[in-house]
Amino acid sequence: MKTSKIIEKNLCNDSRKLKKNEIFFDFVSNKKIDNPFLNEVFKKKPYLIVSQKKINYKNTYVVKNIKKFYFYLIKKKYKDIPKNLYAVTGTNGKTSVADFFYQINVLNKISCANIGTLGYYHKNYIKKNNLTTPDNLDIFKFLNLVKKRKINNVIIEASSHGLYQGRLTGLKFSGVVFTNFSRDHLDYHKSMKSYLNAKLILFRKNLKVHSDIICDDSIAKLIRNKVKKKSQLILQSKNNSFKILMSKPYGSKTKLKINCNNKIYNITVNLIGEFQIKNLFHAIMLSVSSGISIKKIIKVLPKIKPIEGRLNILKNKNKTVCLDYAHTPDGLQKVITTLESHFKKSVNIVFGCGGNRDKGKRGKMGKIVNKLCKKIIVTDDNPRDENSKDITKQIYKYIDNGLIINNRRLAIKKAIKSIGDKEVLLVAGKGHENYQIIKGKRFHFSDYEEIIKNL
Repeated sequence: MKTSKIIEKNLCNDSRKLKKNEIFFDFVSNKKIDNPFLNEVFKKKPYLIVSQKKINYKNTYVVKNIKKFYFYLIKKKYKDIPKNLYAVTGTNGKTSVADFFYQINVLNKISCANIGTLGYYHKNYIKKNNLTTPDNLDIFKFLNLVKKRKINNVIIEASSHGLYQGRLTGLKFSGVVFTNFSRDHLDYHKSMKSYLNAKLILFRKNLKVHSDIICDDSIAKLIRNKVKKKSQLILQSKNNSFKILMSKPYGSKTKLKINCNNKIYNITVNLIGEFQIKNLFHAIMLSVSSGISIKKIIKVLPKIKPIEGRLNILKNKNKTVCLDYAHTPDGLQKVITTLESHFKKSVNIVFGCGGNRDKGKRGKMGKIVNKLCKKIIVTDDNPRDENSKDITKQIYKYIDNGLIINNRRLAIKKAIKSIGDKEVLLVAGKGHENYQIIKGKRFHFSDYEEIIKNL
């Protein structure tokens, strides 16, 4: 069968989403087992089933390597994509860096699009997404769409899962940010070495010949000898002509003093926390790499807004609540110390850990809040298929004094009610998410809505 005939049809790799007359890719065929959902696929009458083994369907196209063929077809079908692609990887901060870069572009009237945790968006268009890095097919479809709308700058969040599973196959990036690297996703990657190797796929397979790798000195040391392409430039903050000379907490804002080519700028930004300032710095450096002048970047920095679910400060009279997505030991510790330095108050906390995920971080997070927080409530996050009481007990084992409330709604309500004059409450773990997964079912739940209701 001719490739040109295949790419005329819609492509699909999910039997649940398959429609009549589309081409279905049977990825299970590259395994020893048979696809248990093939009968459902047959009923939907696809135009063609692409497989690595012979199956009992009238229109079957057998290939040696189904994933390789899938990626080849996608790139051929959606070959017209934006010229300037940028990526952000790292354990924490990907969404913030990507959104700050997007805001810097838009505020300078440069058309830009974003693909990541918050969805696909540009201008007034937004489409929600359940994955940090979507499927290769969905990414290329969106890139093709924005190219038709004359958008040539796109930033994409590159997760370790997405890189390992080849979701960025066929894409080449002009600039990449590596934010930081700490424990996460070990339920999937099994070791820190494997986790790092997944991240390094971005640098080994997805960079243009002359690309800028933007990171701090600690990451530069981590990846310098492991990134094969010697032509890449690693930008390090200490050696750059652009430096943040001073970062001073100012309530729910931060005062900055910036040296740019021996010119000093004093700016107040609507962000808090050293790590958010680092995220902003990475976005600024990526913007410089993309061709935007420092003067234009500096001018728009006071207009940069914090993103949904990341260090959002909500107040009512004498009560202050921070909503944040922190769900790793490193991220949680940074948020707590940030709140202490900005508000000069004790930090109370409501948090939990997700089910069916890295169990090793539960005790670590318990130890952190036990050391740093005044009032502690351990509650459900996304229990998924695990018993929520088992998860909270595993965390609470490392806490000397606090409460377990296995109902996130009640936990937030009680925590807000008990905030004292010299305390600030952190509701951590879910941030922008508006759902909980319990026993395989997805329920609407928003930390933001619960905080507003109780404030």
